Amino acid sequence: MGFLIKGVWHGGDECQIGAQGWEPRQEHCKGQVRALAIEGEPSLPAESGRYHLIVCSGCPLSHRVSIVHRLKKLGGVVSTSLVRPVMGPNGREFGTRDAAAPDAVTGYSYLHQLYTGTDPDYSGRDSTPVLWDRQTRRIVSNTCRDILSMLNRAFDAFTDSDEDVQPADRMEEIDRMLAAIGAGLSGAVYRCGFSRDQAEYEHYAAALGRMVPELAVRLSDQTFLLGDRITEPDLALFACLVRYDAIYLPLFRCTRQRIEDHPTLTAYIARMLAVPGVAETFDLRLTMSHYFGSHVHINPTRIVPLPPAMAWHHA
Repeated sequence: MGFLIKGVWHGGDECQIGAQGWEPRQEHCKGQVRALAIEGEPSLPAESGRYHLIVCSGCPLSHRVSIVHRLKKLGGVVSTSLVRPVMGPNGREFGTRDAAAPDAVTGYSYLHQLYTGTDPDYSGRDSTPVLWDRQTRRIVSNTCRDILSMLNRAFDAFTDSDEDVQPADRMEEIDRMLAAIGAGLSGAVYRCGFSRDQAEYEHYAAALGRMVPELAVRLSDQTFLLGDRITEPDLALFACLVRYDAIYLPLFRCTRQRIEDHPTLTAYIARMLAVPGVAETFDLRLTMSHYFGSHVHINPTRIVPLPPAMAWHHA
């Protein structure tokens, strides 16, 4: 993943995310799709077949959104495309695992072309997930949580699924739990991996050393993080845990904990994978190729290791 500066693409290994150290995520596209318009707040109408979701199978934020797309049974409502797992000099590229090919819906070859198609002077990274509007041929949003919320509720008229990962009466708990997971786990792994300072690395490694056992205790007597139903924090936790031992531990030096050593966490992963539709959102080997093949500032050989033995993973 490179970046755009005033619409001009800058690629290459030195422009890869993390190559110059940790950086905050850039989410500049913040449009909304709503089932019902709210006076004074610009939005687009929810319509079946109008919107297109673009995700990267390796990206944990894309993973969260993909799970909601499956849980809500939106396959015939909001179409999807995958970018190829390994990011090269042109950033995120459309195609299959084996070959590049223009996206069948947008017609673009590279994700950054969607950004300049929306704003010719766009500056920022070509991040995923992206929600794109067929009618205007513009990006609606590249803001993960907003896209997740839109998929969770805006298209309810077009699906018979009553899943709701953001129940209104639990949002304060959801926000607190997401903040804790972000600070102590899903954000901390990237701070470890992209750190250029020993003390900074050790600070975030210590945070991981505290958070993983805390989560193991929390899940020892309940099915999901907030009780007996899946909510948004479960998506964040699951997307991180399934990447942890195979990717974050060796590549990002997250060595203080191993998920496999916590039976309650491995059982939680297995429960999440058993939820209809969830297992189809994750391919471990493809995800490993994304990380080990893209972050050459950490793994210059681009060698992708074999997956470790994990109770929940069957090679």
